[in-house]
Order: sequence, then C-alpha cells, then structure tokens
Amino acid sequence: MEPKVVSSAMKRAAGKNQNSATSWKYCPDRQITQDSGSGNNWARGFHVHGPRCREAISNIIRLEVEACDLFGGFLTAQSMAGGTGSGLGTYVTELLKDEYPSACVLSHCIWPFESGEVIVQNYNALLTLAKLQEFADGIIISQNESLSSICKKALGIPRPSFDDMNDVVGHSLASIFLPASWRSVRPCEWNEHTRKTARDKGDNQDFAKAGIYGAGMPVRLLSDLVSKLCAHPGYRMLSLRFTPQISPKSLNFTTFNWRAQTKQLQQMLVTGALGDFDMDWNLTLPDKGTSTGAAASRFKGGRTVNRCLANLLVLRGIGSHDADVSGFEHESMYPVWSVDPLSVAMNPAKLGKYEMSAGLLSNCQSSVMCTFRALSRAYGMFASRAYLHQYFQHGMEMASFDAAFATVEDVISRYHAL
Repeated sequence: MEPKVVSSAMKRAAGKNQNSATSWKYCPDRQITQDSGSGNNWARGFHVHGPRCREAISNIIRLEVEACDLFGGFLTAQSMAGGTGSGLGTYVTELLKDEYPSACVLSHCIWPFESGEVIVQNYNALLTLAKLQEFADGIIISQNESLSSICKKALGIPRPSFDDMNDVVGHSLASIFLPASWRSVRPCEWNEHTRKTARDKGDNQDFAKAGIYGAGMPVRLLSDLVSKLCAHPGYRMLSLRFTPQISPKSLNFTTFNWRAQTKQLQQMLVTGALGDFDMDWNLTLPDKGTSTGAAASRFKGGRTVNRCLANLLVLRGIGSHDADVSGFEHESMYPVWSVDPLSVAMNPAKLGKYEMSAGLLSNCQSSVMCTFRALSRAYGMFASRAYLHQYFQHGMEMASFDAAFATVEDVISRYHAL
C-alpha cells in the first residue's frame, strides 16, 4: 500500500518492457496507495484498509470492466504471508464477488517459505484461505519453496531472486491462460471430431486440414476453467505444473517430443511433485481395478498416488493436436464419482522458446499439503495465544480464528478422503 513500494513496482514493469515491440506498463490512473501498510497483520489489511479503500477500488475495477470487449471474470494475485496481500487481497476478492456475483473469480496465491518469512505467516495464510473458500471460485496455490527449488535445480540459478521466481510463475500461468482450443483426450477421437465438424460446416477442403481452431471450441476464460476444475463447491484448491523445466543454456541441446513431455508431467502429477527434480519414479500407478490404499498415508508422509478430482492439460507447440495424453485418464487417480476428470486443450503455436510445452492445472491432494503443515504450526501458536492481541486490535475475536481453522480443517478432510 505504501506509495514508494507501488511506485517501484510500476517503474520496474515499465523498465522491463520499454524496449519491447509490444510495450506494456501499469496505468498510472489505476493505482491505490496509503501512507502506511498493514504491518504483516491480516486483520489490519482486511478490516482497516479494505473498508477505507473500498470505494476507490470499486471505481477502478468498474472502469476496467467497462473497457473490456468481452468480460470473462477476474484473476486476482496476492501473497499470503504479509498483511496487505493477504488481508486487503482477500477483502478485494470479497468485493468482486459482492459487486459482480455472476462473474468467475479465480485467485492466484503465493504461499510463503515454510522456513518463515513473517512470524505470523501461518495465521495470515489460513485466515486468507478460509475467506477465499467462501468468495473465490478457484484458488491456485504457488509455493515459494517450490519456485525457489525450480530456479536452483532445474534452471541453474544458484541464488534466485524474486524476479526469477516470478518469471517461473508467469510462465506457468501463461501455459494455462493464453488462448487455446479444446481437443479430445485420444487422437483418434480428435481426428473424427475434426472430420465431423468439417462435414457439418460444409467445408470442401481436405478434412485432415479442416482448421484445428474451427474443429475445437476456444477455451473461455475463466468460466471454462472453473466449471471443469471446481464444479464441486467443496473442492476449490488448485496446483500448477509445467514442462519443460530446463535452463536457457541447455535449450539448444534439447530434443523435444510429446511422449517424454507427457510422461514427465504425468509422473509429477502422480507423485505430487511440482518440479521434475522432485518426483519419485519408483511410485507407479496400480493396475486398473486395484485399490490405491488409504489416502490418509499421504498426509502422514507416506508414498501414495496423488489423488485428483479433475485436471486441465494444455499442450502448446507442433503436434499438440494429436499428442497421446491418455495416461492422464488412469482411473486410480480419480474418485469414482468424478464426472469429468480430464480436459485437454491445445494450441499449435509454441510458448516462448519451447517448441513443445505442457501446462497442467490440477484439483488434487497435493494442493493442500502445505495447508496441512501450516495448520499444525498455527495451532501451536494459537494454543499459547501468541501475537493474537495484534489481531484483536483491529476487530477480530477468538471466534474468528476458531471459524477459520475449522474451515481449513474441513477443506483438508475433504481432500484427505479423495
């Protein structure tokens, strides 16, 4: 909220893009600042800065919505460790749902380092998560711990900065949110759909060349993502994975093929790993019809398959229209009541410097593992009443913490039972 912090962020964005062919920068009329921040206090951000800035925030959002040619919803971005990102960010999400009740709201949240960025980060993160369960249609969690490991182990950056970690996040989000079109899971079904669409349209050109984009409907952001992944109101937690994860120095010596890409991404999903360096190749999917065992063991440090409710796989690059992704359909990864477990989209255009790339947005158990650990730490602090007085100064009560912890416990138990 501080003017210097906001001004610095705007200048850095403008500096990065000043030599770009499509120069972009923040609009100076679309910023809100206050003389002081929230002091790492969720309650101050939510109960003080939120109501104080509500009208100004509402007006800016309205101007942005009115300027849209096609309004698809909101994608918010916030941190969860401090007070402004967590508290005010949550207040803005509530505001969006209040003023635009029919719009989709997808929240992208940065989970703090578990080693500790702020002493009260577990309080702030859980209070944020509890509120977002009520007002956000989907919650994408990106963990600083994993982002740092990707930079160090996959990209060869010994001391990653926040800019380096933001680049990883941005690339992962782009793999999902850039334009794409739906395709079927199996190539044979896709080819049949392509031919049928061409026939229905009376297209006289060769069916094999009958416009890939015409054959598959474009993905509608953000409504399609929410309806595919978060159709059940009790399951809103999402995790994001992306391949390939290779350093720029290795790019020229890399051979791309879809079989290797999808196999690597599938194993990341099965093991719950967010990076290819962190997955266990010894953990395999059981034969069809075989039980995967108790899901509880994953929450106790056991080695079990990462169970999913739904997955969205987006392929980008040459051959993305007929790459075989049937391995992501394996029944042992999904509960029997999952209606639409796997959705696949594609775009023949490459993403960045990668000839082939794949992004995976998953509603799965690994999305709540960090929450499970944070809850146990927060309970330890809460039992000794540590730092609670700072929150009580800004309108919170003991019941507020009890309700938040109960909400998070319910979320964990639901994923625990998948």
